[in-house]
Amino acid sequence: MGPMLLGNFGLGMLLRVPIGFALALASLVTLWILTDTPLTIGAQRIVAGITPFPLLAIPLFILAGGIMNAGGITKRLLNLADAIVGGMRGGLAQTNVLSALFFGGISGSAVADISSLGRILIPAMKARDYKAAYSAAVTAAAPIVAPIMPPSITMIVYGVVSGTSIGQLFFAGIIPAILYIAMLMVAVHLTVRKRGFTDELQANTTNLKLIGKTPKEDRPPFWKSLWGALPALLLPLLILGGIRFGWFTATEAAAVAVLYALVVGIFVYRELTIKKIISSLAESSLMVGLIMLVLAAAQLYSWALTSGRVPQMAADAIFNFSDNLVVLLILVNILLLIAGMFIEANAALIIITPILYPVLTELGVDPVHLGIIIVVNLGIGLITPPVGIALMLSSEIAKVKFITAIRSSWPFLLTGLIYMILITYIPQISLWLPSVLMVGE
Repeated sequence: MGPMLLGNFGLGMLLRVPIGFALALASLVTLWILTDTPLTIGAQRIVAGITPFPLLAIPLFILAGGIMNAGGITKRLLNLADAIVGGMRGGLAQTNVLSALFFGGISGSAVADISSLGRILIPAMKARDYKAAYSAAVTAAAPIVAPIMPPSITMIVYGVVSGTSIGQLFFAGIIPAILYIAMLMVAVHLTVRKRGFTDELQANTTNLKLIGKTPKEDRPPFWKSLWGALPALLLPLLILGGIRFGWFTATEAAAVAVLYALVVGIFVYRELTIKKIISSLAESSLMVGLIMLVLAAAQLYSWALTSGRVPQMAADAIFNFSDNLVVLLILVNILLLIAGMFIEANAALIIITPILYPVLTELGVDPVHLGIIIVVNLGIGLITPPVGIALMLSSEIAKVKFITAIRSSWPFLLTGLIYMILITYIPQISLWLPSVLMVGE
């Protein structure tokens, strides 16, 4: 049953069937051919797959992010990032990276961050003498932090599928997210120095001390920028603090985030109008519809895999190959990277987690640490050739050939792979903060 499920899904992808429909059709066709299961069960499983209460957090967090963006958050967070790192080598590229950290705590989606930030930062980088391919590479690599930084949609999905505390997952992602941004900023510093980008409106500067720095007169004042961005920065703190002190669950925190976004946009920033609210609702509904369709179909596919005892057979095959945890984690990294290249992260997570979870937890891997490993690996897959969905999107925004963007992305891909190894083999990076704060749900 497993080979037919995989084969049917692969055929659907080759025929360029949208991933949600490819998953659902692969499941239904396999069940129809190989089992006596009534196909009405498929419809029931699709509905059941998206009814768990914690999944309600996904549309609410997406809506909160949409309202915050419509209410004037974008320019304020960009100004703050520029005020902090604009004076560093590669100032605008560093601003791109740091902005991804700020926005990751709002949107929870790498693709959403590329779509919003990329349309602002890529033209700005090109105007300051950055190559289009390099601009695309930086913009694709930075938002990988979004699924790691709470509130993360992908972590919510993992928590629902595995039964792991979403609150613990949120706190477990904080240090890994900061570490990734720090490593990426180092990579930007080194690559800008080697390539000699000026980051000034004039491309003819020969002063090496100015290479990559935004002139002081062009940078916004720090304290003014911090004050303007403070209401937006408080949202992740409100969510995490509420979960830590037991004021609300992760799902309830999403509802609080929507209310907070409305208050900030209307009464603090005073840029949120009825028209913008309606536009945010429309855009968020479209994104939610796409995500939930994939989740529903992936739940059906996962149920078909489980019904065919594929996880048990996979576990037996893995243990027959090796029971060495280091070897197995290497194989897991490779598997997840490949999955992240071709399959939407949430769908890949739902399909793979039931297979990996019982095997690795039996070998002593903490469920929270496993969640971070999966999320990080699938995120790195977004910039991994030959597909690299995030890199493909940013190259389209930059209007540069995809193969050219791939050539410029290798320093950031290498950084991501080193980061992935650290996260995989040093669990304390992920588990220290939840253990110190003793976070529950």
